[in-house]
Amino acid sequence: MAAKDINLAPHTAVAGTRLLAVATGVVSLTASLVFTLSVTRRLPTGELAVLTLFNSAFAVALAFVGYASTWYSRILAKEPGKFGQLAAVGLIMAFIASVPLAAYLALYGRVDPWLLAIGVALLILNAWPAGAYLTVHRQRLGVYANLAGQAVKIAGAFAVRLNPTAYLALLINVFMFLPTALMKIERPRFSGVLAVAKSLIKGAPYQTLSLIAAALGGLTTYAVYLAGGDRLLSYNYVLFQIGKAVYPALAVVPLMYGSLLVESDKLRRALIDGSALLYLYLIAATVMAKAPQWYIAVLRPSELSSAELAEAVWLNGAALLASGIYLHINTTLAGIEGGVVFRLKDKPSKALIFDIALSPLSIALTYFLSATYGAPGMVVASVISSAVAIGYRARLLGRGYARLFTELYIPAAGTLAVIYLTPLPLFPYSTASLIDAVATFIPNAAVLAAFTAGLLLAFSKPAREATGILFKRIMRIRV
Repeated sequence: MAAKDINLAPHTAVAGTRLLAVATGVVSLTASLVFTLSVTRRLPTGELAVLTLFNSAFAVALAFVGYASTWYSRILAKEPGKFGQLAAVGLIMAFIASVPLAAYLALYGRVDPWLLAIGVALLILNAWPAGAYLTVHRQRLGVYANLAGQAVKIAGAFAVRLNPTAYLALLINVFMFLPTALMKIERPRFSGVLAVAKSLIKGAPYQTLSLIAAALGGLTTYAVYLAGGDRLLSYNYVLFQIGKAVYPALAVVPLMYGSLLVESDKLRRALIDGSALLYLYLIAATVMAKAPQWYIAVLRPSELSSAELAEAVWLNGAALLASGIYLHINTTLAGIEGGVVFRLKDKPSKALIFDIALSPLSIALTYFLSATYGAPGMVVASVISSAVAIGYRARLLGRGYARLFTELYIPAAGTLAVIYLTPLPLFPYSTASLIDAVATFIPNAAVLAAFTAGLLLAFSKPAREATGILFKRIMRIRV
């Protein structure tokens, strides 16, 4: 067949969708950065600790909501008329989830009616199925709603600067979710709850495993607290906020998952989308490896003299890449499974069972390394735990997906290793103020992004293929 007869339209169309998603992710990253700067630079250590503890407790509560919300998009894709019943189920689950939220806040000794009220509001907004509906049926409207939410977040950043409290920072998140929820308003239909619930029960064992895993993740945070108190929790929060630099990459994940559900060549889709995902992770990791002090200057300038935090940020480049690989292989594992819900015999369930069985060792390792080595030890524990989880998921995928390692994961890890080992002079940059730190670092960011791209293209065939498809899309070349 002649080259002109090859139809690349589907591939270039997918590339265009990914470009739009990444662009939206960049806007989200900008909003998140502005908001994070206000939070991390203005809130005292005790308030940052409250945010960290709330996030941990909320993650557990959100897992309860997941009994319903995990399957929203799959159900609405086939039966959009069930929105009302799903809304009713979601509201019920949100109020049930408020119980473990209150319990975890009590465990941390932070029982507070305002924190609980904000948590319940966030649970209701997360349980409302509007986001899933927009993702399936009204994607452009979903993008607009997301942009409106980011505008709220930017405005909220200035409010936090004037009133730096954990309460206000959390309340801004409530208002940020409202635009998406308001895009699809329908009266909850409780009359059909039992029929919908019956279809969701089959997925309950899987979500129960997710709940247990989330609870154990909260205990990992508690282990950090026991090892280093509010100081180490505040460092943990700074590292968490630094990780938000990968927001543009996260925009690719739901698109990749959706494509895996419908495309026949699932391995190729995982490789192509994975190369884009891991490149964006690598950019953030490269900056950590080469300029950890810059991240601290931007997010927590009061800690610029902390050698412990600087070393933790430097090591966090490896932890961030490991988390990106974990996200990719976990998404691939879920995407190749058929059916509307996951049962215990399915591979995603087996992966969670392994995580739960491993968690006592992971929690003990986190406590030991955090207590012994401080923030750097906390990061090393994260890398080790992620590596073990990735290895087991690779075993579940089998030899048919070995190319994920040979053509994607190992090349990405090799790229970061070269970056760590290669002396790379940087242009001078200032840490005198936030504006100076951001503006003077732009040349370095461009050089590091280009250097990372060159290494990944040299090491990874899927990265080269994805670049070729993207280039054709940008240049509008018709083959």
